[in-house]
This record gives sequence, structure tokens and C-alpha cells, in this order.
Amino acid sequence: MPSFRSRLLSGTIKSVKPWLTGMDIPRQRRGMTMLGRLLPKPRDVQVERAAEDCPLNARWARPREPVEGKVILYTHGGSYVSGSPETHETVICRLAERCRVEVFAYDYRLAPEHPYPAALQDAQAAFDYLLSLGYAEGDILACGDSAGGGLTLALALSLRDRGRPLPAALVLLSPWTDLTESLDSHFQNEELDPLISSEELREAALLYAGGEELTHPYLSPLNGDFHGFPPVLIQVGTDEVLLDDSRELAIRMDAQGVDVDIDMYEGMWHVWHMYDVPEANMAVDKIHWFVHVTLKIGGLEKRSIHVGAVYRHFKGKRYRVLSLARHSETLEEMVVYQQLYGEKSVWVRPLEMFLGAVERDGRLLYRFEEEEPSGEQE
Repeated sequence: MPSFRSRLLSGTIKSVKPWLTGMDIPRQRRGMTMLGRLLPKPRDVQVERAAEDCPLNARWARPREPVEGKVILYTHGGSYVSGSPETHETVICRLAERCRVEVFAYDYRLAPEHPYPAALQDAQAAFDYLLSLGYAEGDILACGDSAGGGLTLALALSLRDRGRPLPAALVLLSPWTDLTESLDSHFQNEELDPLISSEELREAALLYAGGEELTHPYLSPLNGDFHGFPPVLIQVGTDEVLLDDSRELAIRMDAQGVDVDIDMYEGMWHVWHMYDVPEANMAVDKIHWFVHVTLKIGGLEKRSIHVGAVYRHFKGKRYRVLSLARHSETLEEMVVYQQLYGEKSVWVRPLEMFLGAVERDGRLLYRFEEEEPSGEQE
């Protein structure tokens, strides 16, 4: 169940949804700018304009003592018609602070003044700019929310299609992946979603697409071919109009061999990461772990669970994994395991809880460490 604070905030947002979704584009842009200024931001992150040689209007979010040589490329949301690094400064700074990695957030040209492919061209220019600064593709994690999540996917598809190396990993927050709105949640969650209107999305999709078909994979990445993609983390709320954009994306990626992880947060709304609620902290903590694993920070690696293997908890107790299963509704991978030399109860936990990391004395440690086989009988 969502926290009391989240339920209260969701109800507050929902009360003004008719006003928010009824805006014309100039008013929507002003409204997003005003909201961005009201949301609290971490104090230990410095936001700076990019250097004059940057081809785009962009910002750096720099935490104290950042990990050197690694960077997050952030693409903001706004239905392709609004938004900027400034409107999304809260989530950008939260990522920088928690992950201890510098975040590069850029402006891309917006519709209807600049329809597709202008935004994709700008995303490619931002990626190339980071390469020009000396980052390798494997040093870059690409992250985006909403339309920015779709644009992050389109960037990866276009790079792969041209035979270019991809970023080390992708993080997608409430991504908009189907501009045709063919999925059920676009209609079933219309009353639940406190922030997004399906009608508003339909209008924005047509403005962004210009004369291109909405089914084109660079517009609706859900239709893409994901072979060769790096690890992907998707986070989405169960009350979102865009829930199925994430759920179906995870299913298709998994079928094509992508190392994809999807977190569905009960009762959460569109890009709740921007708000001061407990679930935002939980989500950013997971992103922190994913960033450190995929960018190879601190020696952690993303691992697989081996049925029958013995794992030691960081507090000392040992467990044997009995089986793995995927929850049919949430798509979570579940681990079934049992403590050795103790209680014989059987536990069922999400995979990320079993293999995730904990922070101790400023370092990330595996919650469960696999033991080498010793040949002894348990």
C-alpha cells in the first residue's frame, strides 16, 4: 500500500488535474516551470550551465565528491511539447546526490515548433558531446522520464541501427513508449492517474510526429527490435495511464534476451520520483544500486541466482535457494529460499531484495553473497 504521504499528495494533484490537463501549450510550459521551482532540491548538488562548446542548452548536476569518469545522460519528459532540465532539476539532482555521479541534462527542441526528428537529433548530439569530453560509451548511463524515457529508447535504437556502441545501461522512469495509445492502461487508468490525461497524450503525439507514422520505432519504441541492448531498469506506478507502456516493454525486451528489470510501485503516479514521498526515495535507492552495478562502480556486478546454491547474508546467516519463479501479475522474479542450520521455514522474496545491495560505512555490499561449493553435505 502506498504511504500516507503519497496518498495525500496524489489526492491533492488529482484535484487540479482538470486544470493541468486543460492547458494550452504555452500555459503548460509555464506551469511546469513554476512546479519545478516549487519542488525541494538536494542542497549538496551544484547545478552549472554546460560550457560554451556544448551544442545544446544543458546543465550539469555535480554532487560532492562524484565518482570520476562516469556520467548519467538525462532526458527530461513533458510529452515532447514542454519541459526542460530546469523543470526536472529535482529528480536530476536527486540522482546526482544519491548515485554520486554527475548528471548531464540537456534541452531538446520541442513540438509543435520542432516536430520529429528534431528531438532525436538533439539526443544524439548530447550523447556525442559526452563522447567528445572523453567519456566512453561504457561510462555513460542513459536515463529519461516519460517522453524522455521514450526518447532515451529511440536514441539507443538509432545508435544500434547505425552500428554504434550503446550506453552501458538505460534507466526509464514512467516511459512513454506507445504513441498510438493501443494499450489498455491508457483507458483503464484514466480515472486513477492524478496527473496524465490520455486525450492530452493523443494531441501531443500528433504534434510531435509531424508527418511520420506513430508506429515508427523511433516514435513508439515499443515496436523496436531490442537485440543487443544493454541492461535496462524500468520504474512505473500502478496508477499510471502509461503502466502498460512499461509492462509490455519489459515483456518484449525479456523475450528478445535483454537483461531487463521492471519495478511497479503500488499506487504511484507519473514520475513520482520528483516528489518528497518515501516511494521516491525507494525508487532512487534502486537506481543507485543499478547505476553502480552497470557502470562498475565499487566492484559490484549484476549477478544471476543459481538454484541449489548457498548464499550468506551480510549479517552472517546462510540460506539455500530452492527455486525461482516469475510473478505473473507484477512480472517480478521471486526467489524461494530456506535458512540452513536454523528455522526450516521457506521464504519467498523478490529477486532484487535477495540480490540487492546495502550501504555500510559508505560502501555498497551485496545483501547476499554466493558461497563457493565446498563439497560438504548440508
